[in-house]
Amino acid sequence: MSLCEGELAVIAGANGSGKTTLLQALAGLSRLSTGERLLNGSASTCNWLANSHYLGHKLGNQGNLTCIENLQFIAHINQSTITESDIENILSNAGLAGYDYHLASDLSAGQKKRLALSRLMLLNKTFWLLDEPFVNLDKAGCEWLYQIIKNQLKQGGVVLLSAHDNEKIHQLAHHHITLIEPNGIDSFDHDYFENEANED
Repeated sequence: MSLCEGELAVIAGANGSGKTTLLQALAGLSRLSTGERLLNGSASTCNWLANSHYLGHKLGNQGNLTCIENLQFIAHINQSTITESDIENILSNAGLAGYDYHLASDLSAGQKKRLALSRLMLLNKTFWLLDEPFVNLDKAGCEWLYQIIKNQLKQGGVVLLSAHDNEKIHQLAHHHITLIEPNGIDSFDHDYFENEANED
């Protein structure tokens, strides 16, 4: 399959069907058993890692760092220049205003998810791979994430995510992929369906 600029693909399937395995393999965290991953025609892993961001069930927040320090650390290892004021704005947009200097370990599950997702805005990568990103978010958090995904698509970005019951994100998707067997990547269903993205 192929995804073009501004497109969203949603992966669905029962527990254990291989959604996480597929996303991790595409992210470069494990080997693909068949096929290859191309970005703009290039199979270069370095090119892929420079232009993609993966967020899985393990959020990657550092519990002994504050919210601001977490994003400063991510910016540093990605050689991204960003001011503390910019980070404060990102946290505010993520619904974490007033939590800038709180330790990540002290946040609720939903706040920890928001902190992890705020890295998407910090790094501004072209390709997002998100494993059940709506889990642990309240209604307002789900709407916030929906809007930043929608904005990513409008800017020409590409999003591949797994989701279960989020009707709005399924309506926004251009492609639907259903994994039908509990055998990971080998169960990939190439006969996906296409929708036109709905505009609100």
